[in-house]
Amino acid sequence: MIRNRLRQEEGWVLVTAMLVLVIMLGIGAGALALADRGTHDTRQQRERESALALDEGVLYAQGFVLASNWPTADDPYPASCTEVDLPTNSECPNKLTLSKAQGGASANFQDVDHAADAQWTTKVRDNGGALNAAYDPAKADLAQADCSVTPCTYDANGDKRMWVQSRSLVRGKPRNVVALLQLEELPEAVPQAGVVAGGIDVSNNGGHGGTPIIDASGSQVIVRCDPATTTPREACLDYVPGQISPAPITGAQPNLMTPEQLARLKARAISDGRYYPGCPTKNASNKYDFNGQVVWIENCYSSPNVANNNVTTTCVPPSSSMSTRCVNSAAKPGVLIWHCGVSDLQASFTYVGVWYMANNSDGTCPAPGALGDGKCDTDSDFVMHTNGGFGVWGALNIDGQGCLDVGSNGLQVKFNSNAFNSIMSYGTVGLVQNTWRELRAGAG
Repeated sequence: MIRNRLRQEEGWVLVTAMLVLVIMLGIGAGALALADRGTHDTRQQRERESALALDEGVLYAQGFVLASNWPTADDPYPASCTEVDLPTNSECPNKLTLSKAQGGASANFQDVDHAADAQWTTKVRDNGGALNAAYDPAKADLAQADCSVTPCTYDANGDKRMWVQSRSLVRGKPRNVVALLQLEELPEAVPQAGVVAGGIDVSNNGGHGGTPIIDASGSQVIVRCDPATTTPREACLDYVPGQISPAPITGAQPNLMTPEQLARLKARAISDGRYYPGCPTKNASNKYDFNGQVVWIENCYSSPNVANNNVTTTCVPPSSSMSTRCVNSAAKPGVLIWHCGVSDLQASFTYVGVWYMANNSDGTCPAPGALGDGKCDTDSDFVMHTNGGFGVWGALNIDGQGCLDVGSNGLQVKFNSNAFNSIMSYGTVGLVQNTWRELRAGAG
């Protein structure tokens, strides 16, 4: 019987094996489907992350552009920038050297996602009008009050803050972010003294009732010439005792600024719209305007006689001998950099801040270059003339051997150490805390 059963062909072994095989195939197919779905989801996530990385990289790259070329009314930004803009466009991110959002290192975003299909757009908008409290992409292209262009693509309210919106598309995955960026100020460390010059000539031989014409109390008056070895002595220092306080000292004194500092402050003056490429010119109201935290006069050897036709505000200076018509204010002093040439101030006004005659200290001025030869005995040795009630409430500095001619009519210089706080250049552009957010993908 057993032998016969072994020879029989009926049974369930084959059927069972087939069923087990089918079940295993089903389980395997399900596992493959899950793995495929996981791979698909991972790819989708990677592409979205790639889009966000590009979006942030473009936003920060636009910030780097802002740091070197802050938008002004004279130089507004375009309505938008895209990846098709040429790298030579100084107001748009350079597509060849976009910035990584993390770490700040440069990157070209040429990985498999970005190289396949990547697009981006940036918008720069002033944080005024409807965008004052928060960024609304639906209102970003509308007109703003007190802004001369539409949309408002420059710093119309002058607070050194701009909205930057960045939209990116990578393999069909859109991301859209916005942040408020702020131009940071950097203090420039400079030697602090009330008055510094190659030599000083007080052309008024009288006194002022015991009031010094130059009052640097709390600081120093420094000349680079040596009256003990200068012949005649008056070619170095010519004044009546009591006109200068404290008494001038002589000795080596470094220039107020290095060439690098001058370059940074020149860039700021240009950015602020306070740059004169030549001698000062009058504005639309037929007045000279020296107001501003940094004012730069580039090349003026034949200075106009700046009389009483300038822009001033009422102030309360520390001396009754000083004019109450001020350029700048005690709360916001400035620095005026006369890079090359001669200034002639015969006007009844008070400059609040640091008046600085660089006198070609960086060696970049055209002929005749620096003025002064160590003696104040010819007109060509003087780089600054003051008279007629002009005064400086802060500090006055002349680089090199250039001489100072101090005239009559009251106090000409009153030292104020706070004036040096105004010497600030622009640094990087940083993100204002709690302003970064992601917008709806299609917004704006």
